[in-house]
Amino acid sequence: MGHTMVIAVPVADLDPLDALATEQKTAETRWQAAAEQHAAELELRGAALREARARIRAERERLRETGTHRVTRARALASALRTELKTRGLLRKWEPIPERAQQAGQNLGGTGPHAGAGYTARLCVTLPDTLAVPLLRGVYWTNLPHVQALEAWADRWGTDAASRRTAPTEALDERAQAAAQITTTGTVLRAALHHTINQQPVPDGPPLSSE
Repeated sequence: MGHTMVIAVPVADLDPLDALATEQKTAETRWQAAAEQHAAELELRGAALREARARIRAERERLRETGTHRVTRARALASALRTELKTRGLLRKWEPIPERAQQAGQNLGGTGPHAGAGYTARLCVTLPDTLAVPLLRGVYWTNLPHVQALEAWADRWGTDAASRRTAPTEALDERAQAAAQITTTGTVLRAALHHTINQQPVPDGPPLSSE
């Protein structure tokens, strides 16, 4: 399966991410060429050669799945995103999001997709369910009490700018405190992106065994 997400990011962060994915793709190509050359040196033919190629393909997929070869944006982000989810207490089993509920990145009082200076580029990634589900559900459920507080505030004071001007300072502070607790999916992904582009590249994977 998988879940495709689009978030706003600084323009300057996309090039390093793409450079990392390209570097990893090049490293994988070198690894695969070496593995295929090794199979050729064994002078394999027929069924034995097909089996060797199948092992190479299987090993390539394993190295991608384990994060050794991070050949796409999503794979490049996966390790840092998993760490970010764990650090925030989101990497756990959550109840499904109720139908017709607000999406995690669109919560009342949240900053929205265009917030932040320089967030003019768009990062589109398709995350595996193992990362997308805890991200989406975790953000929804941890935000819920703060969203409900904002909704209660809006019911009392209104949502337009004129209504807010009539609210006392204490009420405005209360709203600001609730809004500050909101975490969007973009916040989590941008943190993972920041960690990804500021860490050392993952080394090439081990050579394929001939056994």
